[in-house]
Amino acid sequence: MPEQSNPHIVILGAGPIGLEATLYARYLGYQVTLLERATSVAANVQEWGHVQLFSPFGMNASTLGVAAIQSHFPNWTCPAADLLQTGADYIEQYLQLLSETDLVASSLQTGVYVVAVGRAGWLKTEGVGDPERAKAEFHILVRRRDGSEQLITSDMVIDCTGTYGNHNWLGSAGVPALGEIASARKITYSLPDVLGQDREQYLGRHTLVVGAGYSAATVVTQIAQLASDAANTETKATWVTRHSGPPLSRIPDDRLAGRDALAIAANELASKSDNCITHRGGTGITSITYRDPTDDFEVVFEGEQADMFTFDRVVANVGYRPENRMYSELQLHECYASGGPMKLAAQLAAQKGNAADCMDQVSYGPESLVTTEPGFYILGSKSYGRSSNFLLSIGLQQIRDLFTILGEREDLDLYATMPAIGS
Repeated sequence: MPEQSNPHIVILGAGPIGLEATLYARYLGYQVTLLERATSVAANVQEWGHVQLFSPFGMNASTLGVAAIQSHFPNWTCPAADLLQTGADYIEQYLQLLSETDLVASSLQTGVYVVAVGRAGWLKTEGVGDPERAKAEFHILVRRRDGSEQLITSDMVIDCTGTYGNHNWLGSAGVPALGEIASARKITYSLPDVLGQDREQYLGRHTLVVGAGYSAATVVTQIAQLASDAANTETKATWVTRHSGPPLSRIPDDRLAGRDALAIAANELASKSDNCITHRGGTGITSITYRDPTDDFEVVFEGEQADMFTFDRVVANVGYRPENRMYSELQLHECYASGGPMKLAAQLAAQKGNAADCMDQVSYGPESLVTTEPGFYILGSKSYGRSSNFLLSIGLQQIRDLFTILGEREDLDLYATMPAIGS
């Protein structure tokens, strides 16, 4: 860390972890600039705002955040620790309020796109292992909504931008399926609100859903619910997974009841032949072509159920990956498998961090957050690379761990100094 009493930290991304990290840093007296690409905070969460989180509020909020909101908004009622919120409720009842507290609001800049991050006076190939490189400030090139550009300097950078929105591809080798790039603007790679604002796009339509995770299961169960509520026999879905057998593997004695209920419901739909859901296991996508005149897709399957079909809609819940172009000029060692920072990736692999149950995740300590580019850190879901097992509670632990390094105090824990949520 640069040798000055009040370093400047630039935090990228005003999602849950970016907001919490900003509050923690400001509380400790750091100068902080929080940059958010969207015009509002928690934009990624808003994209799936209609979906209920599996984890309760007490796992998704910090004691420091609750204390800050209570101080700024005396009439605020803190949600119960065991409350299961939708993404929209989480924003309205916590994240938006957190962004308006004094310490966070004064640091936040929205509508700012980060183009690139580099090290002043050093190219990527220069100064490998040279302590002088670590002393150089960071240069962050940003572009604002009006098209103007600015160079921001900082002593440290914390990337909390997440992975949502940077989707994987449908092709079986991880590359785009034939025709996918040309059709991508019409493919849904996120979680549509099938029972709400997107209802008319799916009512009376045949939808292809690709993916073997809880996002795909959510879409499938909602399409089934839509078909039942509307008594519409034309509302149906074909659910494609790469592996055979039940689409989702249930977790024994699942501690998240909502997650287990979804797995049961989705697998039951997939196992029956007399409903609106057809499951095609052991199947991949060879090609996909959006046909503009007819507003539909021609899709060729490969594998156990190779064939060609036509669909009205395509939902590709195939996961997300880190976007690393912004820091391609930094000397960051990334895992060859997950794409996450190497130290943490190695810990996750060694401790079976990619196991099925995200509730088994733990924080791997401050040293796991140190990267090969001094002063540059990755927190939140992006730190897990392509793994979907990240929990918001882990992100809060990462914040605590990181500032024990920056503050050079192993016992530093602001969360422990605040009353427990719901107390």
